[in-house]
Amino acid sequence: MNKRNYLISHDLCQSNAKNSPFYHLIAAKQKRKPTRWTNQHSSALSFSGLLFGMLFCFGVYAESSTVLQTQNKLKQLEAQINSLQKTLNSAHDKRGILNKELSETEKQIGEGIRKLRSIQEDIKNKENKIADLQKQVNELNQQLITQQQLLANHVRARYQMGEYQSLKLLLNQDDPNKVSRILTYYQYIVKSRQLLIEKIDKTRARLSESKEKLREELNANRQLKTELTKHQEQLQQNKSYHTTLIQSLNHEIQDKQNRLREVRKNKENLARLLKSLAQQSITQKDKPFHQTSSPFSQMRKKLPLPVQSQSRSLRKMNQGVTFFAEEGAVVTAVYPGKVVFSDWLKGYGLLIIIDHGQGFMTLYAHNQSLFKSKGQYVRQNEQIASVGHSGGIKQNGLYFEIRLRGKAIPPLNWLS
Repeated sequence: MNKRNYLISHDLCQSNAKNSPFYHLIAAKQKRKPTRWTNQHSSALSFSGLLFGMLFCFGVYAESSTVLQTQNKLKQLEAQINSLQKTLNSAHDKRGILNKELSETEKQIGEGIRKLRSIQEDIKNKENKIADLQKQVNELNQQLITQQQLLANHVRARYQMGEYQSLKLLLNQDDPNKVSRILTYYQYIVKSRQLLIEKIDKTRARLSESKEKLREELNANRQLKTELTKHQEQLQQNKSYHTTLIQSLNHEIQDKQNRLREVRKNKENLARLLKSLAQQSITQKDKPFHQTSSPFSQMRKKLPLPVQSQSRSLRKMNQGVTFFAEEGAVVTAVYPGKVVFSDWLKGYGLLIIIDHGQGFMTLYAHNQSLFKSKGQYVRQNEQIASVGHSGGIKQNGLYFEIRLRGKAIPPLNWLS
């Protein structure tokens, strides 16, 4: 029976023990001096082999697994940080393009306002000119009316006098030259008044034509003003659109920056956690947890599900799988091991990590409550937590991971 214990211990750590200088020394002694199995020899060998194997295996695991786990998880967080940084850079580039387009739109709006102001001034000047022309036309109309009245009075007076009055006037004159001058004077008055009337009428027609031309220009300016106003309205809409997009991008950038800070904080927290776990693994002197007849490496497709729930559903995530279940559903250990972490961790909520030996660890995150404390040993299917949504997730569920020497492996390949 003692020999059997030694052989089991020897087989469990044979691959690691062969790398030790003590292995060759023991093998050489066995070749030089074959011994007969006695109770005393077998007990000594069993104890020393078991102690050596456990210490050596645990030392190798503590040194390599923890370091690899830290490095791999930190690399994953670093990749996530790089991805967020690229997204931020892209958002900054988009915002730069939108700001450039917004600046062009605002320049066009400014130029449009300048043109509208110029057109408005031109419209005002033309309206003033039209008013002045109208005033002149009114004055000419008044002059024309006056001259027409004078001419009418003259014609009326001659009509009332009759032709004989003119003849009488001529006959009463002693001097023929004087008569000639009087007739010439009458003719001059009539002709001058006719010429004045014609001049006034031509001036009035010219002013009316200028006024109509100004009215046409005024209408054209008003039409241009209407078109520019519509264009300004469109530019204002474009400005509002770009402003809204920029504000949205600012919010997105702010969210990404907050997320980036959160991921970096998670990275720091995880680095501290894994460093602490590695230190504990190196310094701990507790006896190893109970192993089942089959090591973890032989449990592929044999591990029980960590959640037993009627409404259970799952979704594959980046490194593991999330089991959605009702709040308070029982979470069980998939394999015997030692609880090396049981606390709240940013980004993971209430988290429990179990070390199963051979470099294997399982992680159970976003729990409602943790039933086991750090340092406790758990059995397979033992209740360790309850399903919740801690850590900021919106839906109740258990996030589950399996890690081998710090590297995440597909958990569904191990679950039955």
